[in-house]
Amino acid sequence: MHKNLNVGIMFKMFAAVIAAVLISGTALAQTSKVTINRTSMPVQTVLNDIEQQTDYLFVYNDNNLDFKVTISAQDEPVNKVLDRIFDGKSIYYKLEGKHIILNKKSATAPKANVPYNVKGRVVDTKGAPVLGATVVETAGTKGAITDTDGRFVINTTANQVLEVSFIGYATQTVAVNNRTELLITLKEDAQQLDDVVVIGYGTEKKVNLTGAVSSIATNEFSSRPITQISTALQGIAPGVTVTTAGGAPGADTGNIQIRGIGSFGGSDSSPLVLIDGVEGDMNSVDASQIDQISVLKDAASAAIYGSRAANGVILITTKRADKNKFSVTYRGYVGWQQPTVYPDVVGPEDFMTLTSIAQANDNAPITYSPEYIAAYRKNNYLDPDSYPIIDWQKRLMTGNGFTHSHIVNMSAGSDRIRNMSSFGYLDQNGIIKNASFRRFNLRDNLDIQLHKRLKLSFDVSGTYSNREINPYQGGIFGFMNGKDPIMLAQWSDGSYAPFTGGTTNPLPMVEQNVGGNRHYQRLDLKSSIALEYKPAKWLTLEVKAAPQFRATKNHLFKDKVEYHSDPYGTISPISNVEYNSLDESITTTYNGYYHAMLTAAHSFGKHTIKFLAGASYENYEYASLSAYRQDFSYPQYDVIDAGGKNEFKDNGGTRSQVALGSFFGRLNYNFDNRYLLEANLRYDGSSRFVKKNRWGLFPSFSAAWRLSEEAFMDATREVITEAKIRASYGTLGNQKIGSDYPTAQMLTISSIAAAGKIYPIVAQQSLANPDITWETTHMADIGIDATLWEKFTITADYYYKKTNGILMQLDIPSTIGLNAPYQNAGVVVNNGWEVALGYEDRWGDWSFGVQANLSDVINEIVDMKGTHASSGVIRNQEGSSINSLYLLKSLGIVQTQEQADWVNEHCPQYNQVTKPGDLVYEDYNKDNVIDDNDKQIVGSLIPRYTYGLTLNVGWKGINLSAQFQGVGKANAYISGNYTQPCVSGGTFQKSHLDNWSPENPNAKYPRLSFINDLNKKVSTFWMADGAYCRLKNVQLSYTFPKKIVKAMKIKGLMVYANATNLFTISNYYDGYDPETAYQSGAQGATTGSIGNNYPLCSTYTFGAEIKF
Repeated sequence: MHKNLNVGIMFKMFAAVIAAVLISGTALAQTSKVTINRTSMPVQTVLNDIEQQTDYLFVYNDNNLDFKVTISAQDEPVNKVLDRIFDGKSIYYKLEGKHIILNKKSATAPKANVPYNVKGRVVDTKGAPVLGATVVETAGTKGAITDTDGRFVINTTANQVLEVSFIGYATQTVAVNNRTELLITLKEDAQQLDDVVVIGYGTEKKVNLTGAVSSIATNEFSSRPITQISTALQGIAPGVTVTTAGGAPGADTGNIQIRGIGSFGGSDSSPLVLIDGVEGDMNSVDASQIDQISVLKDAASAAIYGSRAANGVILITTKRADKNKFSVTYRGYVGWQQPTVYPDVVGPEDFMTLTSIAQANDNAPITYSPEYIAAYRKNNYLDPDSYPIIDWQKRLMTGNGFTHSHIVNMSAGSDRIRNMSSFGYLDQNGIIKNASFRRFNLRDNLDIQLHKRLKLSFDVSGTYSNREINPYQGGIFGFMNGKDPIMLAQWSDGSYAPFTGGTTNPLPMVEQNVGGNRHYQRLDLKSSIALEYKPAKWLTLEVKAAPQFRATKNHLFKDKVEYHSDPYGTISPISNVEYNSLDESITTTYNGYYHAMLTAAHSFGKHTIKFLAGASYENYEYASLSAYRQDFSYPQYDVIDAGGKNEFKDNGGTRSQVALGSFFGRLNYNFDNRYLLEANLRYDGSSRFVKKNRWGLFPSFSAAWRLSEEAFMDATREVITEAKIRASYGTLGNQKIGSDYPTAQMLTISSIAAAGKIYPIVAQQSLANPDITWETTHMADIGIDATLWEKFTITADYYYKKTNGILMQLDIPSTIGLNAPYQNAGVVVNNGWEVALGYEDRWGDWSFGVQANLSDVINEIVDMKGTHASSGVIRNQEGSSINSLYLLKSLGIVQTQEQADWVNEHCPQYNQVTKPGDLVYEDYNKDNVIDDNDKQIVGSLIPRYTYGLTLNVGWKGINLSAQFQGVGKANAYISGNYTQPCVSGGTFQKSHLDNWSPENPNAKYPRLSFINDLNKKVSTFWMADGAYCRLKNVQLSYTFPKKIVKAMKIKGLMVYANATNLFTISNYYDGYDPETAYQSGAQGATTGSIGNNYPLCSTYTFGAEIKF
């Protein structure tokens, strides 16, 4: 007791120092005391007095307590009172948590410190023996292993406590307490994890859920090398789609969508993320600090968050300390990264050969004659200045990709104080130089039981990160993927050559670390203090305050790089930039979250009623300052004040504030654990809208029927362990539409010079619309949950989700002279189904588990008021999905001159002459002319199907897990010199060697041409299949037996090897990763210049987890 008490005080002081708040809790951790004055009363009466004054409950057999006692105690510790009560009696007591268990002493009870043999049997919850379970003393060195019948014998003492453990089961401690025989029942870990699920403002037993909630335990990813939690959800939960645009160190490139995309008008389509009940950034939490993640997908589960829940809700719960336990855990790994794939580009000779073929097709002069190619082959290593050669991939990807992470968790708890502290460090280097990410992470969760009815929780966390980015990173990967191999980039003397035509040679920036620097620094400070009071067992009151602060600094300095015109030291007048410059900005964000709520629960007979009511207030303040300077005389001092004081300097700043006030409630009714009803209501008021539209009501209703609890199901109980049908309907909202002030009139402030003076002016550019209000989503869901044979789980849902009031700019008369205002006009429907299957079992030393999920969502724009919106190859229009591809439909390659003549005569294409080897397109509008009017919707960037499969196999301490993840029925589009030949001075990929010619009519690609762009039009020919299946993660681990770790003076040791993104099956573009098929954007997706992106990486790590 005293050991745990001291540890609790130590951790309380540690948390107080971090928060700069002094908390004095010495008196709180004293042993419980009672005051009793009884004369010749039954002992049960005295025990009842103790229960009334403390949190303790007694467990005993009335037949053993047939005597009366007389006792007088004034503010005396409970243990001393009990010693006096049972002095001289044949009763002994033991403390297990809040329970005091009374047993009758054996007539031959052994002495406390004299070893003797204790026999025991270990079984599971079904009574089956557990073979190979470890039984060890918690305060000694002796141990035993159970046999095939689950039996063991251990030579121990009467006052020892035994720890019983086995892989896949929750560890259990058992006090010997003079017994000679023990029966110990172990529960499976999975069973414990699934018992309770975190929901909005509380928890609920999984069997009693009426909504669609996916619960993810931390053991599914905590030991993986994860830098961004957003990317860790891929393939784990049904209905959740995560796409990634790249793998740059520290970049949050995971775009999460829950049950489709509900908006296209620039509104935020990302889910609401709450960390311990407060909105936050999931990537600010280290994976090892997470206890559970819940994904709220339907209206029943999410409506209690009202106007922020239209796109789903993700609840992250961090770990907290257990009572009367102390532990220190270290988890760390080291590893390296490499690109999953990159384009297989041609070498110099193939490049010159393909260039000559294209020039011949264009009837143009041949740049690289056979004689030149022969001379090049002979002299390129002897005279690289005249015959240059460069492998961009080898020269640019020179980063070591080394990564390592270390985190220490410390947990300590007594009866009154519990504290969980963690400190983490992550260091990740890129696959190119000058690209890295460093993060320091600190968290402390403190719980204090001030009184048996009053509890205080105080959490603090801090995260500091520094992301170094090569200022020319985009150009670097563009060169790697799209530039030719005979560019003169470096002279034979080692100096660098300039490029012309506006292209910058990136080699000195990578190899010499010149040309400037760029870094992105971020500091997050968060705190939360909550007070929970229980005036009665059925009633809980809670108040909470959670201020948060974030500061970010973005620094971009570009310096002039010196290039040489020849290998003799002549400095070139050409540089990467005309002048050096510094662009720097600092932003601060303050969020304040406050709530008060009460929860009540009462059971009578077969009826249980739960009620929750509360109010919350949230405010957000955003401010930014920016400055720009150029012409730095001393570029080694890249600070704003060192820049030139000239007309090019610029300063800027912004500030905004928004607030959200809410009232919320929930009512649950449970009859006999068979019929479940739930109603949620949220009333939100947002400062984003004008007074008349400020408040919105968001209700939901749900019901469930547990068929498995019906009497008519008794005959099937051995097969159907659990079966439930549920249904829900509700309304959700989205307040993050447009800007912070979508209804306000935005004015532009500038200046004008006249008569030698500068005059400020204010101009209106767009019309305002004070009638703008929330986007509203109505969702219906029906689902089933079932468990068969206690091992096989099934969850399936069908849903229909309709979003109204999507922001659009509709046409107005041009005579108004202003841009059109936004209006709540668009309508989108998402409907689909999802299913999750699970199976877990064990046979002796073997354990096996499989989790699979599959989701299907059909997205359709129902109403755009007859308009459409296009951006490049992406188009939104009625009857199609958001982010549809709008392209020409290719009919194939013209094979003969006769076919080409027919096309030129009957259906000319873009007023150009079609030749054999050219692409021919469908005349979509039937006007006998091919032009941009023949573009049509041909696919969508949004995956229709998403799926995941996780396998686990264990044998004794060895465990092997593998996760597969992918998408189906998705399209992708990358154009330009990243995929097409003869574009923008780009290179060729090796697949382009298979180009059309009369001798090769069945080629993969059309004929090569620099002049004719018919083959480069945006068309289905260049569209790719975005579906893929990936081995996302494989891990092999070994957990050392208890006997070994006991001898090592530690509590646990696990070592592992892990690999992510091992291989991918797809028909995607050669050299590109299908997971980066599109980037997240305001519209949900944009094709972007994906060839410029930092590639996705495979990661290989080795790690260990040590428990002290």
